[in-house]
Amino acid sequence: MFFGRSLRRGSVPLGAILGVAAGLGAAACAAPSAERATGAVAEAVERALASGAAGFDHSDWDALLRVGTSAGLVDYSVMAGRRAELDAYVARLAAADLGALERDELMALLINAYNALTVVAILDHPDVASIREIDGVWTELEWTVGGHALTLDNIEHNVLRPFFLDPRIHFVVNCASLSCAPLPRWAYTGAELEAQLEERSRAFLTDPANVSLEGGRLKLSRYFEWYGSDFTTAGWEPRAESIPAFVARYATDEVRAAVEGDPGIAFDFADYDWSLNTVEVLSSASSVRPAEPASPVTAAEPVSPPLVTASLVQAEGEELGFGAWLVTWLRETVASLGWLGPFFYGLVYALAVVLFVPGSALTLAAGVTFGLGLGTLTVFVAANTGAALAFLIARYVLRDRVERLLAGRPALQAVDRAVETQGWRIVFLTRLSPVFPFNAQNYFYGLTGVTFYQYVAASLVGMLPGTLLYVYIGAAGAEVAEASGGAASWGQTALLVAGLVATAGVVVLVTRVARRELNKALAEVEAPPESPAS
Repeated sequence: MFFGRSLRRGSVPLGAILGVAAGLGAAACAAPSAERATGAVAEAVERALASGAAGFDHSDWDALLRVGTSAGLVDYSVMAGRRAELDAYVARLAAADLGALERDELMALLINAYNALTVVAILDHPDVASIREIDGVWTELEWTVGGHALTLDNIEHNVLRPFFLDPRIHFVVNCASLSCAPLPRWAYTGAELEAQLEERSRAFLTDPANVSLEGGRLKLSRYFEWYGSDFTTAGWEPRAESIPAFVARYATDEVRAAVEGDPGIAFDFADYDWSLNTVEVLSSASSVRPAEPASPVTAAEPVSPPLVTASLVQAEGEELGFGAWLVTWLRETVASLGWLGPFFYGLVYALAVVLFVPGSALTLAAGVTFGLGLGTLTVFVAANTGAALAFLIARYVLRDRVERLLAGRPALQAVDRAVETQGWRIVFLTRLSPVFPFNAQNYFYGLTGVTFYQYVAASLVGMLPGTLLYVYIGAAGAEVAEASGGAASWGQTALLVAGLVATAGVVVLVTRVARRELNKALAEVEAPPESPAS
């Protein structure tokens, strides 16, 4: 075959078999070696490394990860509901021109391909409790990537490891098990790859499940047992002179100090868990860390310890932090509807507007559930739809009742007089700087002389800044909650929070200007007419 030797993950070497046969009572696991592919795929990779300059768009995979993962785990029901989108992304991976890609773009594509194809493998075998139950999942099932038939082992051990010589690869490929590195809520991209690799390495190696100090010894992820040479061999970058030295580069201050104080510190390896990395374990705390199988693993490759980060799931009686739990619940509830999720959310939102339910909480929740882009679009359409319906109800259906409900409010009376002379401009200014509640405005304007089209146009423009700000707050809050749990990138989170601060500043400025202009308009209406000159 055009690729190098492709061993089954976790296959037992002859030495271990002989050891058992000799009654030594020991067994070992051999990880596939980093052996370069040959043939057409190797030629494509070498072209990319030598002169590739093209990029690849992973936004569709990024969108799937944002709704289909939580706390590093996968919601396979959500992924199944959006299978068409996943298949479309996999089809684009199959058609990619590997040789044309810039180096980091190629590396990002291969990492994303490995992770996406692993999800596909689980979806194709929905009844498994562990990926190891799928025969030949790493060594026999072939997938088309860039026009080349590759197994998952080929991608990782015959292309990623030997061509890129970057040990951080082990912290970003995900094998659908609880002891794998977490699957983040974002896709890897060429433009951000270096920062993403660093962030994932630090997140993995600061997790006590993967690196801890016990009785003066280090307890390390199995990655360092099976792939130890990847972290110390000359030519691999980043590397260190020893495994503890590499770990100390990313680990906690406590571990770093221990290694600096004793460079030859002893270490051994943590148990690992091959259970499926499904979000269902979050509601079943006792299943997060089952005991290690008694017999040696022979059907799969060793991977790193638990996906559920220590900051979210704690030892016995684990309990998900409330902030992360809320983010998880909102996403999963709506995301379980697949592509219908935004439509359902928008319908509920519009109905809430008509029923006088305050919209601020729903707007924040949209940011949590859908993120900034889709959240803003969903709320923008739903809020304006609800506002238009309330306007029409007040004007044509319940006019007398609405008049009684809103009677006796001086602010409304002043605005009503202003609308008579300035029309849509007043609607626009009150949307930017509301002098009375949003829901009340919707019904009130149905009683005024402003036309429906003027009302809708002014509302569309005037409501956008406030909508954007509230959704932004929700999205940033969700990102911070998940970053604190290791399931989101702190680099991306910092950019999002910085954007929130800038947006808030702009909205505050616009609101002040709008309020000043609105006060002027109301003052002009309320001012007594000038006496005629005598």
